[in-house]
Amino acid sequence: MKRTTEMARAVSFGIAFALFAGLLGACGKGDGEPAGSSADPAASKEPVEITFYRPNTGTTVDQFNQMMGDAIKAKFPNVIPKFIPYADGSHMEDVLASGQDLDILILSIGFVPSYPNYNIQYDMTEMIKKYKYDLNRLEPTTANFIKEFGNGQIYALPIFTTAAVLMYNKDLFDKFGVPYPGEGMTWDDTYELAKKMTRTDGGTRYYGFGTSVGHMLRVNQLSVPFVDPKTKQPMLASENYRKLVENFARFYNMPNAQFDSNMMKKQADMFVKDRNLAMYAYFNSTMVGAPDDMNVDAVPLPSFKEAPGIGSQMYPTFAGITGTSKHKDLAFQIIAYMTSDEFQTKFAKDGTGLPVIKKPEIISVFSENVPHLKGKNIRAFYPDKPAAIAPKTEYDGIAEKYSNTAFNQVATGQKDVVTALREANEQAAKDIQAELGK
Repeated sequence: MKRTTEMARAVSFGIAFALFAGLLGACGKGDGEPAGSSADPAASKEPVEITFYRPNTGTTVDQFNQMMGDAIKAKFPNVIPKFIPYADGSHMEDVLASGQDLDILILSIGFVPSYPNYNIQYDMTEMIKKYKYDLNRLEPTTANFIKEFGNGQIYALPIFTTAAVLMYNKDLFDKFGVPYPGEGMTWDDTYELAKKMTRTDGGTRYYGFGTSVGHMLRVNQLSVPFVDPKTKQPMLASENYRKLVENFARFYNMPNAQFDSNMMKKQADMFVKDRNLAMYAYFNSTMVGAPDDMNVDAVPLPSFKEAPGIGSQMYPTFAGITGTSKHKDLAFQIIAYMTSDEFQTKFAKDGTGLPVIKKPEIISVFSENVPHLKGKNIRAFYPDKPAAIAPKTEYDGIAEKYSNTAFNQVATGQKDVVTALREANEQAAKDIQAELGK
């Protein structure tokens, strides 16, 4: 079995930041929560222990309870939520070998491709029919992704998500008298704006634009995968992948903005701590967690001319029932509750992640309980037209490793884009073939 690494710093932050205690009351049948009946296990008064596990994420028991455990207990008084923390000795292989009961797995999208390797997935299609759960209320790209991944079988439901956004330091734009970034910009527009903000002033170097390229490629707006799921061949040498790399690389080798390899690793600190980076494209968690004194705002990601108006891919987290669970009906009702309007509204208000229910009234309250985000352009966090989520494979990590190396070579002027990506693609193909041969 193969392990994957947790893929999103933003998502990890969102989980640690979650404050879900105190969710009370029931949701109506129409907002996604299945209606109860005397036959429902949720209506029973007999105590039932439901075990949760989140692979590859260092969530503590306290964090889990704050995020969802306390709320689930309030909604389902007979449920005793149990959470197994992920740590040394409690990796997925360890937990399965121990024989511990598992009922609900919380799965980042990065872990989903490896999930079937463990043979504990459970198709929730019949549960969805039984409880008349309306899949159409979910954000379409997240629902479509999980259905396509399972070839029609539904192993999990999305419970929260995030997306990339373009954040900017208003103080720097004010300092140099340059207009703020606007909605509807293209990446070419952003490049010209970055050039204006790249300068030296008072002995300090200022940079116009930065990003975590690895994350931007995961949620790229052209929906290019790292690996073709059918052929298992890396896509790093494809024309659209080259366009993505060329687009971002130009920001790092424009006049006066040459980044060295060390700086490439410190762009988040340059934006939030050093504050010499004017624009930063990343998940919205950077803005949610920004210091109170930072004068920051956001606009949607600029678009590619090949995909006008298309925003970031969603980067969801899912919850699924294990095939070994002895309490599948109750587990499904709990997962359905996590996608209810009530749960999603509180989740949105606390700014812990974007709702997976595409209702304007829920999206509009995102971060309502985060004081320093009042008055900010929160609407930018939720793409109007998110790109389709690219197919995922368990070999993505191999391709991504070589992709990151190639990008740094191009961005720092060591190699031209065609050579760097061709070599990266060749090496990724060899490593994937070696894995397939095991």
